[in-house]
Amino acid sequence: MDVKKHLVTILTNKIYTFIFFTSIGIVVRALTWAVLPLDWNWDSYHHWQISYLTLKIGLRQGRMLDLSGSEYYWGMVPHLVQAFLLWAFNTASIAPYRALNVLLGGVNVYLLYLIGRDNIYWEVGLYAGLLYALYPIAAVFDAIAMQETLALFLVLLSLYLFRVRPFWSGVFLALACQSRIELWMVSMIFIAGVILVERASTKIVPFLVSWLTLTGLFCWIFALQTSNPIYPLYWSLYSTFGGWTGSSQGKPFLELMLGWIYLKLRTWPTKPTGLAILGSMFVVLWVFVDMVRKRWRRYHIYLFFIASVVVLGPLLLPYFGKELEYLLLMLRLSIPVAALGGIILTYQLLKAGVPGLHIRFRSLHLEKGLLLLALISHLFVIPAYGYFQSKPEGVFSTADEGMRYYTGGTIISNYPMLNYRLVTKWRVKAADLLGTHYSPASYGVKDPVEYARWLKENNVTLWIYRGEEGKEAWSILTVNFPDLLVYKYRKYEMRFYVINHTSLDRILSG
Repeated sequence: MDVKKHLVTILTNKIYTFIFFTSIGIVVRALTWAVLPLDWNWDSYHHWQISYLTLKIGLRQGRMLDLSGSEYYWGMVPHLVQAFLLWAFNTASIAPYRALNVLLGGVNVYLLYLIGRDNIYWEVGLYAGLLYALYPIAAVFDAIAMQETLALFLVLLSLYLFRVRPFWSGVFLALACQSRIELWMVSMIFIAGVILVERASTKIVPFLVSWLTLTGLFCWIFALQTSNPIYPLYWSLYSTFGGWTGSSQGKPFLELMLGWIYLKLRTWPTKPTGLAILGSMFVVLWVFVDMVRKRWRRYHIYLFFIASVVVLGPLLLPYFGKELEYLLLMLRLSIPVAALGGIILTYQLLKAGVPGLHIRFRSLHLEKGLLLLALISHLFVIPAYGYFQSKPEGVFSTADEGMRYYTGGTIISNYPMLNYRLVTKWRVKAADLLGTHYSPASYGVKDPVEYARWLKENNVTLWIYRGEEGKEAWSILTVNFPDLLVYKYRKYEMRFYVINHTSLDRILSG
């Protein structure tokens, strides 16, 4: 079979080209979904919860909504997209958003081909697209309901349009920033580089105006709803700098940031991963200066890749020294780096070689070897993620057992994965779910009667207590009114308590 002849037939027809690349990506991701049928990533259920509650309750109030108050902690765009899918398909299932991600994963393969083809050469686009299609981490995370896939789609669309439609390029990049908050930092580095390379060229004005306008709109929404115009970026950095852990809790942001930088600069030279980060920083700085000075022709691809490495690299590398479970979860940060890196790597393999030995890398067919390696790696990567399937299975079975004690009314539950089961299997309404974030504890109230009144006012009949979540409210009630919460069932870290309404009425009447 003449493969090259068939490729020419496909790649000279726009429709065939789209179908070819998109189908390969979709098939790989659909097979991954078949092997991993449950959405194993517990964060995806929290994103679903925000979308579902926003659709059912929040939009009527002109806002996003979540049981734990995290509605603006992540980017708004994926939550609104998922809310739209829930509405359009009249369902509470997470499946439509998973299906969208599978589709967008295939489209991302096609976009990478276009970026490689239009900026370098069709063969670069071909291998870059195929490498991403077969990249197992992307296949896994494109088959679940997380934000990475939509965010990358918006980034690639922005880069594809950067030279021909700068206004729309800025729009899609701004939307990407509000899909994965780390991309907000990546984009700021990218925009600074664009300004330096273009040197006040009027070509970039539409790009900057559209990005600044749309980003400003989101900042206005954040300021209106939270009083902090960069709310998700602020708290994302606060978390990165360790603001929620140990002795760092409660420290001012600037003090946290300077302490984090000092700690990293002191410890990086003593660790292999730290040395890798420092070494990469020097290389990146040299490349960046050379790019600005010589005004590289394809600089926007390299620039976004460099910005991604600078922001995402230090976040990802430390996980290589931790437990495999944490590494597998955080490898999603490698996806934009791998996507754009595939274009750069393929280009170097096809054009470079070993001058002294007169060997061309192209003659070694290393790009084909990479495709084979990516394909084989699925045999190891997919089973590794299969380990996580037991988590939702256990939570769902626990919900099914515990719901024997539910007779209607409001359920207190702080666990989104559990809440997903309550809604989809047991048809619990959004208005009948309540989190302890809205308890008197969040307002510093210590009077136990106020907690009892909170239960009464919200018609709470069942409390699902998990770990440390809501511990303050739970402790105040169980210590002061030992017969109020009646223990019924426990599995794993989840405990089911029925509210004793006879006791509750006696407390409030006294």
